[in-house]
Amino acid sequence: MAKPINNPSKANVLMESMRAMGYSFESAVADIVDNSIGVHARNVQIYFPSEPTNCFVAICDDGEGMDSECLFQAMRYGSSDPNKERTENDLGRFGLGLKTASLSQCRKLTVVSKSNASVSAYCWDLDYVKKTKDWDLLQLDLEEIQKLPCISYLDDKAAGTIVLWENFDVIFKSTGDVFSSLDLHKSRCEDYLSLIFHRFINSKELSIRINNFELRGKDPFLENHRKTNRRKKIVLPVKDSQGIERKVTIIPYVLPFQKDLSSQDRKLLGGIENLRTKQGFYIYRNRRLIIHGTWFGIAKNELTKNARILVDIPNTLDDIWEIDIKKQNATIPKQISNQIRKAVEEAMGLAVKSQKHRGRIENIADEYSYIWDRVEDRGKYIYRINRSSAAFEFLQGEEISDSTLAKIEMMLHQIEEAIPYQQIYIDMSDDLINDDADTQRKAEILSDAEYLLSVKKSMEGTVTVEDIDKLFKSEPYCKYQELKSRIQEEFL
Repeated sequence: MAKPINNPSKANVLMESMRAMGYSFESAVADIVDNSIGVHARNVQIYFPSEPTNCFVAICDDGEGMDSECLFQAMRYGSSDPNKERTENDLGRFGLGLKTASLSQCRKLTVVSKSNASVSAYCWDLDYVKKTKDWDLLQLDLEEIQKLPCISYLDDKAAGTIVLWENFDVIFKSTGDVFSSLDLHKSRCEDYLSLIFHRFINSKELSIRINNFELRGKDPFLENHRKTNRRKKIVLPVKDSQGIERKVTIIPYVLPFQKDLSSQDRKLLGGIENLRTKQGFYIYRNRRLIIHGTWFGIAKNELTKNARILVDIPNTLDDIWEIDIKKQNATIPKQISNQIRKAVEEAMGLAVKSQKHRGRIENIADEYSYIWDRVEDRGKYIYRINRSSAAFEFLQGEEISDSTLAKIEMMLHQIEEAIPYQQIYIDMSDDLINDDADTQRKAEILSDAEYLLSVKKSMEGTVTVEDIDKLFKSEPYCKYQELKSRIQEEFL
């Protein structure tokens, strides 16, 4: 029979290691705000330093607060069971967020909490843990508590909590200027928290202030805009890992054209660049935004750039959605991806209709897929790169992220707007365009075709006859049919 042997972790090693979990500064702050929402706070006040001699960040709330014993338990690593069902407003899961998020940014975490007129405080000081090499949590006495920054926040509160960050070693090592860096992080936090918690802020359930500035929630769907098209809500029954049926809600939106957006609309979207690059899914867990601006590998094209899909999931589905500790990533479960895809296709179809009314795409021969679309626009023509071409389609998958594709899309748009029509016309008239298919050009086309099909193979495990036929019915490969047999020999 196996013999159990206790093998405890080394506190200093584990705590230092867990600092490298990949939190950004603003996502770490958001993790603390999650805790505030979980204890029914109505107001969150975040303080950044006003002078370089006293660099700290304090996240304060007027939530339920904790007595000394509850706070002691909350400061323990792994303070809650991730498999335990939680209340609907609970945005935590692993019992690690408070500690890992905070200590990813600083070496000293102090939490002060007030409950029933009693104030208690505990501190994780990594320098102290490094010295003792044990799980030594520091309990502060009342005199030490009164010397803490922002402690006056609790004076007129019946209950509340302050999370205090000090000793920003990571920032100091990377920039050498903690004060200026924190000022930059303050600006980023304003934008980030305004988006992540926009549904709480806009419904007046929560007020978030950073120093003296009250945040206004973003609106990635422009729900109040008269030209935003909100599609029918879809409710999907989904079983959790215990076999209990839960509900996932999906609402597709199609945003207005850029020309219909005011400067205020652009601010609500987070800037005009977000209109271009942040289409796709917006996944919310208990109305808190987890991940946004991605299609999770589902095919899309230039005409769907205004489609956005709101997906609401309860915290009871965390395990099958693979919500990570940082609450920055989620994966669509295979069991419901097909159902969600139908909703997405409906929204995308509407987006195509909304875009296409401006111009009809005309090509010379339907059997070929052209690189350039000739689009009729009010009696004249414009040229647009065909995002549905085989080459473009083969590149869209897991190998290229949605954020990279968004940048590619912006570059393609710039190319389309800068076509030198006049110079091309002059050069054509003077017979100066070199369109000869020399040996070097054929070699390049062959290499490109091999690359595109290898990407297809890496994503799907195989390349079919239909894949090769599709590629060689698209420009520029359709002009080089003699290369098709060589490709077939290599991939079939």
